[in-house]
Amino acid sequence: MPEEKERKKPYLSLSVHQLVDYLFRAGDIDNRVYNQEAMDMGSKLHSAFQKKQGHEYLSEYYLAETFALEEGTIALNGRADGIIVGGPCPIVDEIKSAVIPLTEFHQQQGRWHLSQAECYALMYMHEKDCDEIAVRLTYLSQTDSKNRLEFRYQYSREELEEKVRGYMVEYLKDYQNRFKAIEQRNHSASELLFPFSDFRPGQRDMAKYCYSVAKNGGVLFVEAPTGIGKTISALYPFVKSFALGKIDRIFYLTAKGTGRESAYDAMTLLYRKGFVGRDVFLIAKDKICFTPGASCNPDECPFAKGYYDKRRRALSEAMSSWNRFDPAFVTALARKESICPFEFQLDLSLFADVVICDYNYFFDPLVKLDRFFGPQGEGGSYLALIDEAHNLVDRGRDMYSAQVQASSIAQARRSLSKVEAPGLKRSLTKLKKSLTALAPTEDGYADSPIPPESFYKVASSFRKSAMKFNEKPHPALGEAYDDLFLEVNKYVRLIDEFQAQGSVFYAERRGREITAKLKCLDPSPFLRESIDSVKGAVLFSATFSPISYYQKTIYGEEGGPRLLLPSPFPPKNFDLLIAPKVSVRYRERSKTYQEVADYLKRFVSGKEGNYFLYLPSYEYLENISPFLDFGDAVIYRQEKEMTEDERKELIAHFQPSPEKTNVGLLILGGAFGEGIDLVSDRLIGVAIVGIGLPQIGHDNDLLREYANQRGLDGFRFAYMDPGVNRVMQAAGRLIRSETDRGACLLIDDRYLISEYRSLFSRTWKNYSVVTSPEDVSENLTTFWGREKAS
Repeated sequence: MPEEKERKKPYLSLSVHQLVDYLFRAGDIDNRVYNQEAMDMGSKLHSAFQKKQGHEYLSEYYLAETFALEEGTIALNGRADGIIVGGPCPIVDEIKSAVIPLTEFHQQQGRWHLSQAECYALMYMHEKDCDEIAVRLTYLSQTDSKNRLEFRYQYSREELEEKVRGYMVEYLKDYQNRFKAIEQRNHSASELLFPFSDFRPGQRDMAKYCYSVAKNGGVLFVEAPTGIGKTISALYPFVKSFALGKIDRIFYLTAKGTGRESAYDAMTLLYRKGFVGRDVFLIAKDKICFTPGASCNPDECPFAKGYYDKRRRALSEAMSSWNRFDPAFVTALARKESICPFEFQLDLSLFADVVICDYNYFFDPLVKLDRFFGPQGEGGSYLALIDEAHNLVDRGRDMYSAQVQASSIAQARRSLSKVEAPGLKRSLTKLKKSLTALAPTEDGYADSPIPPESFYKVASSFRKSAMKFNEKPHPALGEAYDDLFLEVNKYVRLIDEFQAQGSVFYAERRGREITAKLKCLDPSPFLRESIDSVKGAVLFSATFSPISYYQKTIYGEEGGPRLLLPSPFPPKNFDLLIAPKVSVRYRERSKTYQEVADYLKRFVSGKEGNYFLYLPSYEYLENISPFLDFGDAVIYRQEKEMTEDERKELIAHFQPSPEKTNVGLLILGGAFGEGIDLVSDRLIGVAIVGIGLPQIGHDNDLLREYANQRGLDGFRFAYMDPGVNRVMQAAGRLIRSETDRGACLLIDDRYLISEYRSLFSRTWKNYSVVTSPEDVSENLTTFWGREKAS
């Protein structure tokens, strides 16, 4: 029994930063002081300062020690900024930098900084078996290189033993609730049953392979067609793996809000089946902020003021009152405690077993969760489920691309018109001048193999001026200025940290608008680095075709572990028609509008119900509209830049058992191309005009050239494969459950060309060729007639 009691004591692996941040960080959220730009600048200052020290200065000294206490065991680790040796006693140097006056910074956070150095000092004393040690706090100004502040403290071994062990005891007392929750979680996972009476076809295979990844690690790509139940097939085995006692946290990553909602609903099923755990549902700052438009500092937002003084109390209440940290819970408790709900949900994630969030929190270099994946991260054993992962290619390129526009600079300049900021205004003027010098004299593009040094320098100068301006309180400058700063900062960081790897630079002129763009063509090295940072990852999608393309563009190599599952639905429920006699090629479109319209009319008249018709572009929609005639059907059109509420309103018109035909005229590859789940007869027909090729343009041509240079088929890489996925995503809106029946019409003369047909062959083996609008009517009469007969 004593051994059993000892086994149940908490065992934690913590970084020094995690320990002292939780206990001693105080004061406000203030993005003028604590932001990514300041962290980047601080890292550079730290490095420059360390290099100037003598040979007796040991930089980034790694320390680790396991402390066995009555309350539990903590394996503590971290890197001391510096250890100064050679004197009467060693000195642990803790370096901090700030944009605000250094004395003020020390007064605000000195306890936090000193406790961090004390932890390193005790571990070094134990490592070297010394009885005396000194600690130096070194403060560096980010705005004045000559300004420096130092504080020195002397300790005996006994003093530090008492202090640091006291910190750990305090942390472990707060952690007792979390440790009990982990024990309950692991036990409940061991007994957790699948939440349905049986597995659908393909579902058991997917769950089995996912469990293998959770247990053994590695990376798996899964194409699981609609209807298999991908979300629960992935989450159940991953949650089940908590029983192994080797997994700290699961990250469920999605591209869209609908994916996060599906994951949340799947977790609900697991809780009902007996799982005991905690999950957090992270949402974007602009969707949860209590003071939209205000900056995150105590002068503009009352919920930023004193956040870190209130945090522990709020976290303690959350731990004792609820296990699901969804937006409703977070906002209610944050309002009660008068704290920032966005930052609070991030802090809650440290106590969650399952974190449901957008790709950005895992992959984006500017906003990824540093508390897990950054240098000061907790370094736990994590698993990642990456839903609808076909989106990761474009999202990854966007994450590692940046652009600066002349119009944005002009708008930001106007924001400063009533503000006393001569240095900042000058830097904006130089930025505009440098941008203009890069552009061609007429409309077009000026490509550069590497980002111009001149533009990088003025962009860096503007960023530094903006940070200096932020030292003092000032009125809000507005969204235009903030957006420009973020984009310029992103541009500079991508060059500083990633050397524009896999990217190209160009300047574009379109009339009076000039754009400088750093375009990432190959994000796979960065995406792979993130994927490899976790123990195991499963990337899955209903349309990973061709899967070799996605393995290459996401993970950088083809032929790795992959699972291709067949559709679980009866083929007789899906009627695929291909119309190969009509050309929808760009140069011939004007000749075929009437013919396409005739096909669509016959398709929609096959049966009363709800239809989605996907067209190649807004321009095509405008041009074909005069030819379309659907009789008494109600028409709903996708418009440019629809809000989320407007999109939901359009979808809401497609209800079960419609009394008349409803037709949605949508854009292929747009907002309605995926993530829409209309079951039963909410959707009975989908027609797709064209083969989904992305618009021919400079960015895609650069991508094609990039692929050609690497021995790939550039046209297929840049145009065909992404186009195929758009088509399959749109068609995938149709059959969503075992009882759904529907027809899909593909209109384009390229669908039966072998190089295109081969891309669809695994998913769509059976189809009918229709060579006239009349053929469509005959085919649908037979198909819908079989439904009546059954």
